[in-house]
Amino acid sequence: MNLLFVCTHPIQNLIPLFVELNNKKMINFKVLYWEKMNKEYFDTLFNQTINFNIETLNGYNFDYLYENKNNNKDVVKFSNQLLVTLKLIKYLFTNKSEVVLVYGYYFPHIILLLFSKILGKRTIIRSVSYNLGNRNIIKKIFRKIYYSCANLFIDEFWSIGKLNTDFYLNFGAKEKNIKIIPSSQITKEFVFKDEHDFFTIKEKFINKYPQIKNKKIILYAGKFLKKKRPMFLLDSFAQAKIKNDWILLLVGGGGFHNQDVIEYLKNKNPHNIFFLGFKDLKEILILYDLCEIIVLPSDYGETNGNVLLESSQFNCSCIVSNRVGAYPEIVSDNRGLVFEASKKNELINNLELLTNDDNLRDKQKRNNLEFSKKIKPTYAADKIIDILSSYET
Repeated sequence: MNLLFVCTHPIQNLIPLFVELNNKKMINFKVLYWEKMNKEYFDTLFNQTINFNIETLNGYNFDYLYENKNNNKDVVKFSNQLLVTLKLIKYLFTNKSEVVLVYGYYFPHIILLLFSKILGKRTIIRSVSYNLGNRNIIKKIFRKIYYSCANLFIDEFWSIGKLNTDFYLNFGAKEKNIKIIPSSQITKEFVFKDEHDFFTIKEKFINKYPQIKNKKIILYAGKFLKKKRPMFLLDSFAQAKIKNDWILLLVGGGGFHNQDVIEYLKNKNPHNIFFLGFKDLKEILILYDLCEIIVLPSDYGETNGNVLLESSQFNCSCIVSNRVGAYPEIVSDNRGLVFEASKKNELINNLELLTNDDNLRDKQKRNNLEFSKKIKPTYAADKIIDILSSYET
């Protein structure tokens, strides 16, 4: 069976899954990117050149519509999407795929699915989409029309969890056509050569940042966007009654609140909050291993919260708002605490509770480790092969 996976550009958490699928003998797997991004590129939100320090184009077959790029500025611009649409249609007519899977509800993807249906191919969508949000009536009507029409061209919907499934159902998908495949993530085994490599880099990292030695760490990893609410977190942490052996680490930066965070730390000079700047994936995984709690206090606009999934393999607990896409699974699996996004006092209470209750934190850590088996690329790849095999029976 020939499977074509269409994606805007290399997305780091998908790469290990692509490698696993490429090794499956029952399918001929290929990825088609709109744009082939350089390993090192200028990120407009970080406002700097970044390199996540992993190989994104090795170990699987791929094609691309546009040559190497050294920035992500125009990937999904409307003018670019019009050109991409034409190129995708042309590619489809020369490709022998029997199954076409698109990642995201972008307009070019929907047109591609329409033509795929005309050509008799099976169509699938994987979209980390939710119906959370505070939208006016015009936006709600537009979304209803767009997604409901788009779903007419889709045979199967691959969901990552409850809220993603609800999204598909809200816009006309039939429950029998929805398949649950947890979101595959970057793993320690994919990023590091071996355990020695991991511990060597970990030791260097700790020596580089002496302020984290012998401390219990709460970690925020992400851009400083409005929807991520880093200032909300800083204010909450400052008000919480937390013992002196705890610190809050922030990594990432960029975005709307970048300067606000820098000014806050400069003016307040807190002894237990540190911003370490942008970190590559090796360093982020090491921070997961060092930390006790991952915190994601996002408002509307957040998607699944990949940091919650990535960190689950490193014995972490978590605190998240109820506007993060993965929050129902956090609750059902007892992997962390969830607070009402509009209530700062709930975040403060959760910070105090989880830093003081070692037994609760340890229980949530164990549950996260058990859950992490489902985010391994091998798990997702096997689920995908099982689904594809059912088409032939």
